[in-house]
Amino acid sequence: MLLALARFIDFPLSMSMVAGKSMEPHLLVGDLVLSVKGNYDVGDVVVIGGVNKINCIVHRIVNMTEEYVITKGDANPGPDGPIGRDHVLYKVIYVIPRLLWIPPLLAVLLFIGFRYLKELIQGAEVGRTLITVVLFFSILDLVYMSLIPIYHVHQQIELKKPNVQLRSISISDDFRFFTAVYTNVEVLRFIRVNWAAINAAGREFIPENVSIDGDALVVGIPNEVYEALYANSSGASSFWVYCDIALDKGNLYGYYPITFSWRKLEVNVVNNTVLIFNPNPVSLNASFEIQYYDLDSFGRLYHVRTNKFNTALHSLSSFTVRPEKTGVTCYVILRYVLLNQNVMESRKVNPVGD
Repeated sequence: MLLALARFIDFPLSMSMVAGKSMEPHLLVGDLVLSVKGNYDVGDVVVIGGVNKINCIVHRIVNMTEEYVITKGDANPGPDGPIGRDHVLYKVIYVIPRLLWIPPLLAVLLFIGFRYLKELIQGAEVGRTLITVVLFFSILDLVYMSLIPIYHVHQQIELKKPNVQLRSISISDDFRFFTAVYTNVEVLRFIRVNWAAINAAGREFIPENVSIDGDALVVGIPNEVYEALYANSSGASSFWVYCDIALDKGNLYGYYPITFSWRKLEVNVVNNTVLIFNPNPVSLNASFEIQYYDLDSFGRLYHVRTNKFNTALHSLSSFTVRPEKTGVTCYVILRYVLLNQNVMESRKVNPVGD
């Protein structure tokens, strides 16, 4: 009785009766299984708690991780779903076949019943010992047959299905990193990035920096990606990021489109100084002219001189043009090529010191 009720009092030993066919021929309906608490491994037969402690499952472990076990009935065509390791109650260490305990039990019950009927027919008083024995075996039989069988069918265990959703994709303000953020990650754990690749302008690039940051994938974007896009005759401004992420229960394959815009240089005048900013992820070559003008004796503007120079505006960098103190006014003229189109910008600036 103590072994039979072990699941209710957390006893280190447990005895239960098999009431299903999923473990045939290793376990048959009516077999008694003796189980103990302790370590288990792949290949062991274990008792798994179900929706309650009365009806459990006894199956063989076919795979296991630090958090979950996967079991399978020997006679079932496929494995069960993942089950948390806290659901594993016991490991089966001994099996009492039904032919070794049911026939003797029935024989004893028949013998006691025959004695009881014989004494009853003869009018003799039934002794207390006989009544005690009959009640004990009857209760024991009822307990095993109705209260603590181990079922394999009609058993439902609520399990969370593995799930992961993509929340957002983006590139950093400096165009150097792509980030994919995942959400609603359930029953899954990110392990590593098996591989990642970038496809741009019909070419494939392999990033050097790839990592998992919490529930986010971070991929470093090589400068060659933007250079290939800029050199493309169509002026493409989009590329694809491909990845294969290893999870503890499978793999996540992703392919994400990224789009950005090629923009003109930003030209501003601040404190008689021209500030030029390149907002693109590639360098642009630009030529500058500073035309100085002064007033003649009649108050008319005339051209004094022109200074010309060239410079390379690196990605996301600024360049400052500060005119000299010559004449009364000057014009800063900026010329550059953006996607095979000539662009000219002109700004009027007062000479420094006026």
